[in-house]
Amino acid sequence: MLQLYLTNERQNLKHDAHYYRYHDPQTRHHNMAYFLDRCDAYIQRGTIGQYTAILANISGFTNLNFLIGSSNCDTVLIRLLDWLQEGLEKDEVVSRVSGDEFALLIHRSHEGMILEKLRVSDVRYGKHPGDLAHVSAEAGIFRLSDAVESYHHIVQAVSSALNVAKSSLQLQFSYYDPIAADAGERRKFYENAFERALINEDIRIFFQPKVSLKDYSLIGAEALSRWMMNGKIVPPDAFIPILEETTRICELDFYVLEHVCRSIRSWLRQGIKPVKVSVNFSRRHLSNTNLVNDIVDVIDRFFVPHHYIEVELTETTIDADFAALKRIVYGLREQGIESSVDDFGMGYSSLSLIRDVPFKVLKIDKSFLGDKKGGPNERKRAMMKHVISMANELGMECIAEGVESMEHVQLLKENKCYMAQGFLFNRPVPKEEFEQILTQAG
Repeated sequence: MLQLYLTNERQNLKHDAHYYRYHDPQTRHHNMAYFLDRCDAYIQRGTIGQYTAILANISGFTNLNFLIGSSNCDTVLIRLLDWLQEGLEKDEVVSRVSGDEFALLIHRSHEGMILEKLRVSDVRYGKHPGDLAHVSAEAGIFRLSDAVESYHHIVQAVSSALNVAKSSLQLQFSYYDPIAADAGERRKFYENAFERALINEDIRIFFQPKVSLKDYSLIGAEALSRWMMNGKIVPPDAFIPILEETTRICELDFYVLEHVCRSIRSWLRQGIKPVKVSVNFSRRHLSNTNLVNDIVDVIDRFFVPHHYIEVELTETTIDADFAALKRIVYGLREQGIESSVDDFGMGYSSLSLIRDVPFKVLKIDKSFLGDKKGGPNERKRAMMKHVISMANELGMECIAEGVESMEHVQLLKENKCYMAQGFLFNRPVPKEEFEQILTQAG
């Protein structure tokens, strides 16, 4: 009898251990361990693509707890999970994660039914008619595919989607978007790595020569930043737009200016005659009322003559920015620093810009040049002709970027634009290589 009793107790303990391994003791529903176990099992079977994973969080549960008490809130949570479980099949999962957060693994066909329940449900927690809680939940949703390789991917995806829903003022439900998620991860990666890159000087300054189309001599250069990571160059369009979203781009611009000034001072010390170098400054700087002084401070710190630096600014269509841009260009001019307008278009704001702001140089956007054979449409050709003519009459210099063929050169000469930069002449090159170009030109 004792042996039978011990055997029975062992069986009960084994059953209890298994039960509590996969169940939440408070709600008696499955727990996160069971959710992960089922995800893993369906991945191994190759059937995971038939399911949708949902991570949900009850809206305003803390306030509800204050209003009706923790005991009644427990009842609300249990009955909501019961309500979600209704209509589902045995292989589908409703599990409590923690607090008021729960995860579901359901057939794609049941997605609409579950979301309708999560949108808003009346949950009774007491015997009185007024003991009714209006409950809704925010949710992150991941429609699974057979390409999912681990439950870690599923958890990460629904968590990311739920965070989007929580931070949105309009979305109650957010579907996981791999492209958007990758972009978010990429943004976070570059933002975190940028500080180290500045400290370690992993961002190198490259110089793209500017040439005269009259005799093909070197007349200047544009400074461009190239981020070296693990021995490879990170494409500028991978990180510049991310920095543009914040004021971190301003740090990069001054980093470039400082390194350009350092290079020019080095060349002067070696007896190498420099050329004017243009440095790009984002429109993010327009809110800095001390920008001109900040630029001059950097240039003077390295004892660089002001005429060797050109500040390249992007045109703007915003009135407040327009006024700031005008003030900055006039301020730079007083300091003997020339400025140019980049990405010049042909709208009304563009025409007002060159009329009212004393830029020295106007950079013709490469879209005006057309393909390598110099074949822009007639409309663009006429626009480019008038832009160059207008700039020349205003005493401005014109330079074309993106010049890639002799057809481009011929087109520019016909329209009296005699400065250019582009792959036809040279790609952006490191400081050491540009130094050799300067030496040969001298």
